[in-house]
Amino acid sequence: MNSIENQVIDIVSAVLTSRGRPNVQLTKDSGMGNPTEWDSLAFVAIFLAVNEKFVIDASDDDAIHFMSVGDIASFVRERT
Repeated sequence: MNSIENQVIDIVSAVLTSRGRPNVQLTKDSGMGNPTEWDSLAFVAIFLAVNEKFVIDASDDDAIHFMSVGDIASFVRERT
């Protein structure tokens, strides 16, 4: 896994942990609904955290790229 994917996993893990879901195992294929803790509220927090961490100004239309760790990493690579 590359550095951006690792950073995205760290972000997702931090969001899920902050919402009371520690120790969730994540991979580049993890995404919305898998793990089940990655729900719509976590999605919003992940979207905002990724935008802040990578200084990306993603719009609501870009949310389609935030369905899995791999998708987010690809989106970040394209924008940075």
